[in-house]
Amino acid sequence: MILKEHVSLAPLTTLGVGGEARFFAEAYSVDDVVGALAFARAHALPVFVLGGGSNIVISDAGFSGLVLAVRIPGIRVEHRDETVAVTVGAGVSWDEFVAWTVEKKFIGLECLSGVPGTVGGAVVANLGCYGAQCSDTLVSAHVLDRSDEQHPVRICKNEACDFSYHDSVFSHTDGRYVILDATFVLPRFGTSRFSYRDNRFDLEALATANGREPTLADIRAAILLMRGEKGVLATSYRSAGSFFHMPFVSADRYALIREKARALDAEKEERLRPWAWKQQDGSYKIAAGFLLEYTEFQKGYARGAIGISPKHTLSIINIADGRAQDIAALARDMQDAVEKLFGIVLEREVEYVGDVENKK
Repeated sequence: MILKEHVSLAPLTTLGVGGEARFFAEAYSVDDVVGALAFARAHALPVFVLGGGSNIVISDAGFSGLVLAVRIPGIRVEHRDETVAVTVGAGVSWDEFVAWTVEKKFIGLECLSGVPGTVGGAVVANLGCYGAQCSDTLVSAHVLDRSDEQHPVRICKNEACDFSYHDSVFSHTDGRYVILDATFVLPRFGTSRFSYRDNRFDLEALATANGREPTLADIRAAILLMRGEKGVLATSYRSAGSFFHMPFVSADRYALIREKARALDAEKEERLRPWAWKQQDGSYKIAAGFLLEYTEFQKGYARGAIGISPKHTLSIINIADGRAQDIAALARDMQDAVEKLFGIVLEREVEYVGDVENKK
C-alpha cells in the first residue's frame, strides 16, 4: 500500500476541481485495501473510495479523511460452451476493458464504449448508456464489507446488488462496500443488440453504414463517434459526465410536459424528438437535456470559469480554473429553472464529496 499526505485531488478527477486529501492511499491488492481501511479505522478517519475520478465533484476544501484509490488490476477468463466468464479487477479502466472484450469478440459491453472511470465505479453506478447497462451482463462482484472490523470479502451476486437505473445497493449504503473485482458473463457467438436512437443519432444506421452485418468493432466505433459528437468522451471537455439523471414520469405528466413544450416552442419540440421513451409500466423516461433546452441553461452557456458543454446540455464543464462551489451553484440554478418551468425536480447523477455547496 502506498500512503501519502496532502495529495491534490483535482488532477485525479475528470472535472479537474477539488482540494487536497488529508491522507491518500493507492491499493493494488485486497491486502492493500484492508491495510488502508485499518489505518483509517485506527485514526478514526472517514473514507472515500476513488475510482477513475469521473461522476464526482470534490469540495474546494478537499477531503479531511482518507481517499482510497482502488487500482486492483487483472483480467481472468473462464471459457464455457457458449459464453465466457470474465473476472476483472476493480481498478481496471472501464473503456480499456470494453475495448479488450471487443477485440476478443465477446458480446455485450460494446454499447458501453467510451465511458471514463474504472470497473469498480461502473458497478457502483450501474453504468448505462445507449440501450445497455452494466447489470445486463454482470453476474457477481467480490466486495469488502467495511461494516465488519475483520473486513471480510463477500460475493455479491447480481440479484443482491439491487440494480436499477444508474443505481445499485453500493451507491446508497454510505460506502459500506468496496468493490474488488467483478465477473461478467458474455456470449461468444451471436450478434450484438443495439437500437439506440435520439434526435441526432441512429445507432443502427451508423453501425450498418458499410452495408454489411456490423461487427463489434463497428458498433464500438459508432458509439465512440456519437460520444465524440456529443462531447462526452474523456478527451472532449473537463466534465463529470451527465450531471442529472433522466426523470421518469407518469403518462399524464408526460402529456403536460409535451403540451407545455409545444406551447413554448413547437418547432423546437419537434426538432428534438425523440425526447421521451415509454416504459413497460406505462411511465415515460424524459431526456433531462430536453427540459433544460427550454431554459437559459442551454448548450454553450458560460458563467465565468464554468459553463455547459457546447455539445451536451447535461455536461457542466470546467472552462478555466473553476471551483466546485461555483459548479454546485450552477447545478442548483439549472434544477430550479426546470422545476419552475415543468414542475420536474432533476436529481443529480454526480456524487458530491465533502462540503461542495459550502453550506457551513
